[in-house]
Amino acid sequence: MKKYLVGADPFPPYQFYNEVGILEGTDYRHVDEIITKMGAIPEYILDDWSKIEKMLIDKKIDMAFQVQRTPEREKLYYFSTLLRNAITTIISFTDEDIKSVEEIDLLDKKLAVIKGYKYGDVIDLLPERIKVFCNDQQEQVEFVVQNKADYAVVDLGVFEYQAQERDYKGVKLLRPLDFSRPLYVVFNNPSIRDEFNRYL
Repeated sequence: MKKYLVGADPFPPYQFYNEVGILEGTDYRHVDEIITKMGAIPEYILDDWSKIEKMLIDKKIDMAFQVQRTPEREKLYYFSTLLRNAITTIISFTDEDIKSVEEIDLLDKKLAVIKGYKYGDVIDLLPERIKVFCNDQQEQVEFVVQNKADYAVVDLGVFEYQAQERDYKGVKLLRPLDFSRPLYVVFNNPSIRDEFNRYL
């Protein structure tokens, strides 16, 4: 039976190890189901995205999931058809409502983003000088609460999951600024990609 090494960055509730060390999550289950239908055995590695991407490019793993498509990435590996659309929004700890993300720049405010993360043009094309770089989404929220950043761009599903266990009192979701990010599974071998697409 074929065996595939599969990588992802830990991102609860989509893929994460629970308190007893068992891998779970909605995207993990979806990808796992497809690989099983392919008649293969998956083995998973969760680590920082920079390490996962390097392993994929170096052909040390076969695929990685929950990846935003960019022209640069399309030159490095092969993309599946759409895995799912993620809803992304802006959070704030102030009463100041903004009508667009461009206002963050115009108002000379700071936006917390995850270092090395691709959000799509709506965020990626904003000037670097307004961005405050964080290691993960939890740190982004903490930066907003501690006034180290005025706003943060967050995955809505991750925020709602984390809010069940943490006190996010006073943090505002600016839902009119929601935008959708298409996410994919990526491969270093187009034939594995094509087979995966048949079951997706």
